Amino acid sequence: MLSEHELNKLRNVMNYLEKFKDKWHTSDYWVTPYNWLPEVRSWIKAPEYLIIHDATIREGQQTPGIAFHKEEIIRIAIALDELGVDRIEVVPMISDEDKEATKEIVKRGLNAKVIAFVSWDKKVIEEAINLDVDGVMVDFIGNPWQGKVFWRMKPEEITAKGLEAVSYAKSHGLYVAALIWDDFKSPLDFLYTHLSTIAREGHADSIAIADTYGQALPWSVYYIASMVKEWIRPATLEFHVHNDFGLATANALAAVAAGASAVHTTIAGLGERAGNAPTEEVALAAELLLGVKTNIKKEKIYYVTQLIQEIAKFRVGPNKPIIGTNAFRFSSGWLYYMIKKAREAGEEEGMLPFKPELIGRRLEFIVSKASGGTLIIDKLESLGVKIPQDILDKVVKAVKYESSIKKAPLTDEELLYIAKKILEQKS
Repeated sequence: MLSEHELNKLRNVMNYLEKFKDKWHTSDYWVTPYNWLPEVRSWIKAPEYLIIHDATIREGQQTPGIAFHKEEIIRIAIALDELGVDRIEVVPMISDEDKEATKEIVKRGLNAKVIAFVSWDKKVIEEAINLDVDGVMVDFIGNPWQGKVFWRMKPEEITAKGLEAVSYAKSHGLYVAALIWDDFKSPLDFLYTHLSTIAREGHADSIAIADTYGQALPWSVYYIASMVKEWIRPATLEFHVHNDFGLATANALAAVAAGASAVHTTIAGLGERAGNAPTEEVALAAELLLGVKTNIKKEKIYYVTQLIQEIAKFRVGPNKPIIGTNAFRFSSGWLYYMIKKAREAGEEEGMLPFKPELIGRRLEFIVSKASGGTLIIDKLESLGVKIPQDILDKVVKAVKYESSIKKAPLTDEELLYIAKKILEQKS
């Protein structure tokens, strides 16, 4: 057992955390105060503001089965701009239609910067320059194995070619980010030489390290990102990650905690294979958990993510964080009871990480096998039917039975049918 002295130390910690209550408990959300423990914050080197570089237009079209035509690309760009992303990545080199869409997006004069994804081929870079984009994301390989197997290049040749491409883009007055992929399989000595050369001799504005196969632990990302950030000064650090192990958002936060100033994301996690770090998850977690500001207009998250899923003809799973159908949908009788009590206490967020209204959603209560009497009574009263207490148990059992047979929640019509049938039997 803890001594009284040790218990007092714990109480002092909680008193300390109360000073930062506005960071973890507001009228919109209530998250753990332990994110603000001194021992936790001491190793967080996050920037005050995080740049959201949204790659939905490019990575989205690398999602198997997804393709956008010109008008859809333009509509997505407008929606992303309304959402508040800082940069929109376009990919004019993929097709004439994408090139035309890029021209139109640039003409719109959006608040977000338009960044063209390009290869290290000078001709491709030049095409992007001629489109009057705000900058380019120069994509090239990040480890010696790839250079050897794909192009029979020596390590020094990889760096030389990358340096040439970045220098060429920079000489035309563009913002230049180098997206150097699959760094996390690269030997550290090559990684140092490769990245520092591109940053210092190529004068890249930023270096984006990529966990291309989502294979690193968050602690590994933090370690590598912390080192790279120092190697590439004065260039800034960006992070690109995929979700093969379900760690994309966690790894993005680890990179930000290490000092990355921008993260590459996609709406709903669209992207190749298991996809990329979802824009909505990274932005919300950065703000609510790390305490890092973004320009994302949180109240528009749900609308924009739904719109882009509709355009892409792609639907996330119901249990997808933040935007999935079930994220704010409840059927459990016990949970409904607790949420109702939390509401009565004036702190609904006590039963939620954040209120759904924060992102443009609302709570939804459905009737199913897991529902209890309180939810069923309230639901029926909202539909204009009052259930006497003496037949409530019979209604609850009937609801559970029907929902079990149906393997789905009951519609309002089905619930009304059950209730009215039992009421008729009583009379």
